[in-house]
Amino acid sequence: MTQLRATARRDEIVRAAAAEFDEVGYAAASLSSIAARLGRTKGAMSYHFSSKASLAREVAEYHFRQWDGVVAKIDANSYSGLETMIVLAFVVAARFRDDVLIRAGMRLQHDAGLHDLELPQPFAWWTKMTGNLLERARAEGELGPEIDVRAAAEVLVEAFVGVQQIAHRETGAKDIHERVERYWRMLLPGLGITNPAELVARLSAESTRF
Repeated sequence: MTQLRATARRDEIVRAAAAEFDEVGYAAASLSSIAARLGRTKGAMSYHFSSKASLAREVAEYHFRQWDGVVAKIDANSYSGLETMIVLAFVVAARFRDDVLIRAGMRLQHDAGLHDLELPQPFAWWTKMTGNLLERARAEGELGPEIDVRAAAEVLVEAFVGVQQIAHRETGAKDIHERVERYWRMLLPGLGITNPAELVARLSAESTRF
């Protein structure tokens, strides 16, 4: 098997596994059911992945590999810390809606603690990223000193995860963009941002470039 064919086959397997994890969760998924999606035998996958857990790790790592590059692209447009955080949320929501690997990575974060699955600590990366952007926003004068950055980061991530999950369950995430607009209009006043509607509308529209 040439390197290009091996890479393509590996990617095909990872995407099939992501579709299975997204649809039924980690516990109900099996190597046999993933192989069936591909029209292959379980043994044909063993060259690339020896276990369901190794496939789950690959899907989760794909999820986390995306975001540093996205943030760098947003930053290249000279957004402030607060603006970067808002634009990033819209980009994440769009990819959650459109990319099964992103959705599966999120579901696996939920499942990891239930099944002793060794993945990056659930939601810790997102909370740290959000906290860093809030600290930057404070340094840039967008947030007052009274804001507890750590607590705010936790609340923002907790609420955003809820937005994603409910949108996925209720509408297949078709309306997630509108839900994220509402999320920011409701939560930005808690960060001291008055009359956030214009800011949210502008960044919502601009986020489609990323």
